[in-house]
Amino acid sequence: MTFRELLEKYKEGTLTEEEKLLVEQELEKSEAINDYLSDELEKTLGLKSEINYESVEENHVNDNEKIVREIKRTVNRRLAAVVGISVACVLAIILLIQYVISPIASSQYYDPTKKSSGQEFNQDLTYDLKAITEVSMPGYAIDFIYGAEDLGFGEYNLLFKRRDLFTDETETINAKIDKNMRIGTHEQFYPRIYTSFNGLLNYKEGTDEYDKILEFTKKLSDEDIEHVRELPSTSYISAWVRFSEDLNMKELYKAMDEYKKVDFKWIAVRTAQNQEEQMMGFLTGLNDGFNSDAVDEEKYPGFHLVDTMMLIPSRDPYEDAMAKRYEMHFTSLLKYLSDRKVATSALVGNTKNYDYESALNYVEENGINTYGALIYGEANDLLGLWESGLIMLFDTDNVLPSKYIRNIYNN
Repeated sequence: MTFRELLEKYKEGTLTEEEKLLVEQELEKSEAINDYLSDELEKTLGLKSEINYESVEENHVNDNEKIVREIKRTVNRRLAAVVGISVACVLAIILLIQYVISPIASSQYYDPTKKSSGQEFNQDLTYDLKAITEVSMPGYAIDFIYGAEDLGFGEYNLLFKRRDLFTDETETINAKIDKNMRIGTHEQFYPRIYTSFNGLLNYKEGTDEYDKILEFTKKLSDEDIEHVRELPSTSYISAWVRFSEDLNMKELYKAMDEYKKVDFKWIAVRTAQNQEEQMMGFLTGLNDGFNSDAVDEEKYPGFHLVDTMMLIPSRDPYEDAMAKRYEMHFTSLLKYLSDRKVATSALVGNTKNYDYESALNYVEENGINTYGALIYGEANDLLGLWESGLIMLFDTDNVLPSKYIRNIYNN
């Protein structure tokens, strides 16, 4: 009988006492062998006889915390990258707008900050305002140009100082232009409207309407002269005068030389056959207006009247030299303004009152002649000019107690 058969009978309980004892001895021997092998296996694998469950749980928690921290670090890194890219995109857009799109847009419009007319130090605004003010704003001059500030996309802030040549008072002008359009009130660019001086010019000479308004204006002139006679002789007066007939520059200078005590401050030049409201002229004072570095001297040699003193020396009779200087000066101003169409459009508009090109064409064809002037002088001196017959119309513009009162205003 095999041991397996004995083991079966042992389970059934059918063995004799001797057979039962034999089986139990074998089972005990097998158990001892199993215990030995189990101990050796634990030693070989480095296993412990008991498992520390608390340590396993702690390690599991630590592993979770490490995973969470790693996830946070990954999210933060990606978030920082997204924020960095967003900031870079915003900065790129701002720089693109400021340095690419805005300049391209602004280039389509008048840019007063440029230096494009041959000058070295001053912005174009300096010369544009100087020329416009002298030619089209009688009795005023630019005193100082602070400059133009580029606000982007064709918008500019302008800051300058304008002087009233009669009172010697100055006014600081802060104005804006946006895409060639003036922003603000009319007075920011135009000091006043000269209706009294140019009223006659709205009518064609030789017509019934012209003759009627001429007779009416002469009556007003007589009334103004009577008022001047009643003033103290030292009263200082500015007045618009209309010459009895047009004068060329040589004839004008002769009159100025004969009536030295009268300041022929601004000379109105005929720039059209029918002037209407187009008033243009020039200042006669060498120090009137803003003088700075010269513009293109070949194209505009007499832009500053003082420069003509060197360009046209006094070898000729002085009145001839002065006539040529006035002609060069006024022609240079008109040439400059004719070439600055975008600038004049932005600063004064496109009306016929400021059509400098047509004015230039007229004087080049017909010469430079004057029909009137803005004059300053004491009452007695102006009365003497009136009585000479040189002028036929007189319109008082402003009166001061004395010419020395201007120092009080200025201080």
